[in-house]
Amino acid sequence: MGATKTAKFGRGDEVGAMNFVTPRKVAEAAGLVKAGRVYSLSHLLEDGMPMNWFHQDFLYSTYRSAPEMLEYFSRTFPNKNRITFTNTRMDLSDHSGTHIDGLNHAAIGNRFYNGIDTRKVTTARGTSRLGIETMPPLVSRGVLADMTLQHSYSTRESISAGDLEAVLEEEGVAVARGDAFLIYTGWERHWKSDNKKYLESMPGIGAGAARWLARQGVVTVGSDTQSVEVEPNDDPAGDGLVHQILIVRNGVHLIENMKLSALAKAKAYEFLFVCLPLRIKGGTGSPVHPIAVT
Repeated sequence: MGATKTAKFGRGDEVGAMNFVTPRKVAEAAGLVKAGRVYSLSHLLEDGMPMNWFHQDFLYSTYRSAPEMLEYFSRTFPNKNRITFTNTRMDLSDHSGTHIDGLNHAAIGNRFYNGIDTRKVTTARGTSRLGIETMPPLVSRGVLADMTLQHSYSTRESISAGDLEAVLEEEGVAVARGDAFLIYTGWERHWKSDNKKYLESMPGIGAGAARWLARQGVVTVGSDTQSVEVEPNDDPAGDGLVHQILIVRNGVHLIENMKLSALAKAKAYEFLFVCLPLRIKGGTGSPVHPIAVT
């Protein structure tokens, strides 16, 4: 893919395509809300959910419970209202469950987005530049491409730019600069029902579709699969190529493991989209709870 180039938004930019989300874009997106219906686009973080080996397991446990705290408080500082607390602790990758990729997640060799040298910014706590805390809250117009309108995906298949255009034409919507672009393939049906199938291969966009989306000026691409891109890749030697095209070359965040079936069933193809990452300093991504409002 060659060396990365300075991004179009300036040498010091760490926001990427999110620069396209202007106050006017946000106001226009808010105007799409008519019925006030809210769709949750996130899977539960829970035991038994699919986890890519690369990101390891999701572990959580109760480390304080109300019964034990009641006993503890009664012995140490009794109070008449008998207050107790319950807490859990979690050990998880910042790419667990439904999550968004930071611009420091993928690289081409030793170059992140905007040509930032991975060797100069990588620390024991993520990266000193491009961490997920640099991503602004995402509030914009969302567009859903329901690929199942034209095709049923039962195995690994590559989605082309022409495929996306055909579905959008059938839905009667167009993609615009600053949009969040979501792709429903129906693959989410394997979430927790067949984790092996969900993870080992999947439909997704190929390099051509990724370049087309970047030209449209989208700010994020999400899907109901664990990688957004087709896996195994179109080119056996091109693993992660879509991540490089969108994240590294164009500063486009990816949202993976989305839950999009309810949105597709409602034929909600255009909506207000909201996605808020946790502000993890240096984080390479964040679990998110994106919503669509129609």
